[in-house]
Amino acid sequence: MAKVIVADENEGRRSLLANTLERNGFEITRAATLRQAEGTALAIMPEVVLIDGEWKSGDAIDACQRLVSDPEFAFKCRVVILARNVSQEYLQSAAQSGVAEVIHKPVDMNVLIQQLNKHTRKQFVPPPADVARTTGGGGSFDVSMTMGDSSWALPMLKGLVGPEKINTNFIDEILSQMGEEGMEVGTDVDANAMSSMLRMALNKLVDQASESGELSAQNATSPIQQMGPSSPSQAKRGTSLGGNDLQHMKQGFSSSMEGILDAQAQGIADEVESTMDAILDEEPELVALRDFGTMVPIDPDVLKLTRLTSELVSDLMWSLGQRGAVSDITLLTQIEDAAQMIADVLEALPPTEEE
Repeated sequence: MAKVIVADENEGRRSLLANTLERNGFEITRAATLRQAEGTALAIMPEVVLIDGEWKSGDAIDACQRLVSDPEFAFKCRVVILARNVSQEYLQSAAQSGVAEVIHKPVDMNVLIQQLNKHTRKQFVPPPADVARTTGGGGSFDVSMTMGDSSWALPMLKGLVGPEKINTNFIDEILSQMGEEGMEVGTDVDANAMSSMLRMALNKLVDQASESGELSAQNATSPIQQMGPSSPSQAKRGTSLGGNDLQHMKQGFSSSMEGILDAQAQGIADEVESTMDAILDEEPELVALRDFGTMVPIDPDVLKLTRLTSELVSDLMWSLGQRGAVSDITLLTQIEDAAQMIADVLEALPPTEEE
């Protein structure tokens, strides 16, 4: 089960997001402050740290930069930010800080779960923005993947075609898979000679590509560039392959009617999100204690019936809230809210007297 830290200072939003992810098979750890998120992340090394982009105390980008400055964290973990601000400056700042992805709020839960699955499986996800190559210092190792520079590809390929990767065991596995797929393989195949020939052929292709410059950014259809490696170190992450083309396409459609409607829809969504955040941040008013003159007497039998009914409904809500009982996410959220309300009612009711 993939471990994910959900860091958000808003308790309601944090619980809603964490509960949804737990129902989708993630092992969730909640964090109410950035410092708590940093300390917990460095202690348990989760697959993903999911951080809200807006904080009243602290800065999410700074927290991400501190996290990825740890070599072990940068190798094992990824950081994803949920933010309303998706300006180019913010995305560049996030990429320079080692953030693996910035997801725009309001969040589509299906998209979020899909992206988290990619990050937990260490699949390639384009960085938030294009970042120019920088010169590393202080013992750090800088990695830059840009549209204008594919120098990372050749060293990686050369490492894959060495004798420690392509050997007799590798050839035996290939021959075994070919046999399982129904392909006839001669029994007189020399695995040692085959591995040597395969290494020589691949090294020859790599050397030719290095000399001729064929493995360059202009070859946009190259499978290596389409897939792109997900660097073990996210500390100094570069740019996404194809990110410039996507940005140019967005700019080309910005003046169209579709772009205008999208902008209006996004404005409405942001307004709804802001309103919901304000509602979640509200604290209930204190209930004034009533004196005996204003109290209304209640029949003890009515209290017993109320407690019994609340207990039955609480058990029902608990059963419906179990994983797999209900598939609709919205309905599950309502069930959780109802279960919490029933629990509050039971806690407020006076204890029953033992007969």
